[in-house]
Amino acid sequence: MSDTPDRASSINYGLEGLTSRRARQILLASIKKDPAGDLRIEDTPAMKNYRQLNPEFRFAAFYPATGALLPGSSSELANYFKDQINQLHIIGSMFHILNDPNPRSRGYIRVANTRFGMLGTIVYGAQFHWDDIAYQVYANFNLINIVSYLPLLVVLSVVALIVMTNGLRPLRSAASMVAEIDLDTISRSIPLDHLPKEVTPFVEAVNGAFKRVTDGIARERRFVANSAHELRTPIAILRSRIERMEPGELKREIKRDTKRIQTILDQLLVLAQIEARGDSQALGAINLSELAKNVAADYSPIALDLGKSIEFKGPDEPVFAEGIRWAMESVLTNLIENAVRAEPAGGTVIVGLSKDAAVEVVDHGEGVSIADRERIFEPFWRKSENAPGTGLGLAITKECRFRRRRPSVTG
Repeated sequence: MSDTPDRASSINYGLEGLTSRRARQILLASIKKDPAGDLRIEDTPAMKNYRQLNPEFRFAAFYPATGALLPGSSSELANYFKDQINQLHIIGSMFHILNDPNPRSRGYIRVANTRFGMLGTIVYGAQFHWDDIAYQVYANFNLINIVSYLPLLVVLSVVALIVMTNGLRPLRSAASMVAEIDLDTISRSIPLDHLPKEVTPFVEAVNGAFKRVTDGIARERRFVANSAHELRTPIAILRSRIERMEPGELKREIKRDTKRIQTILDQLLVLAQIEARGDSQALGAINLSELAKNVAADYSPIALDLGKSIEFKGPDEPVFAEGIRWAMESVLTNLIENAVRAEPAGGTVIVGLSKDAAVEVVDHGEGVSIADRERIFEPFWRKSENAPGTGLGLAITKECRFRRRRPSVTG
């Protein structure tokens, strides 16, 4: 027998220690008093299960003062300690029997106070199983251990919180950038600086996905722009041939349908122009008073033909804003066109301009339901199939952006 590890093998004493402590607890739980008040080791269900799991398991229990064994003990195992049992106070020692053919076998002997008083226990031959760890966690989960380790747990929790907070700050910043990306800013990429190396591959994959989506959108926009541009020539030829037709109802209907097709193409080209120019367009001073009056005046004959009118309301002095003139003109044209279509017969569309450069186009139609207020800006969306228009006017209006400047008076 030896209290030192076998030199022929390398054994993890930490794991074997967990096994020996569990075996000792099972042994202590198997010690019972008989009717006469004497102690003995019984083959309890827990002991039977443990012996089936560990066929080489042996055990013994003894009285330290006399060295007498409890009935049910392995006398063969106790004989290794027969000259020491009543001579030493064995606090606890791990051992291996030298002539044991299993070099991994370990045992544990200890004398300690139990519910039956001072008893010595010897266990040997139990092999490590992973559930030994779970057993020890459960066995040591008591109030004394919790109180003992609570300060350490608090310190470790605070340290972990600080480390996690600082470590995830770059990731939260990247998440905020992703949340701000839309179709107008999808070409942006998330910077990889200061990101944890563990998430760098994921962020690179997200940037790659954005790049592929950007390329796909660009291809679709080029296709729409090129298609609309190519269709302008055959439509111009068609309109020229229609003009040579004999006057009549058929000619008027064909001209109206051709005009509708022409309008759709023109608006598609405007959308493509907005998307192609993006935010790189140069801003300039716009006289909103003049622009709004001119657009309202240009559309007034169309409104009169429909039995409606347009009225302009604004300050006497010019109102200026910084923006893109053609975009603002497109916005006003589409808003007024939509308002004239919605205005009841005999009504008046109001085009208003305030001193702080806010433009307002008001009609007196039935309005738009709350459920449809977001959809009205989708290309080709119309309230019903019978509704007039192409469904592109408000989509163009939404895409056209300009920045307001403090009003000023010139001349």
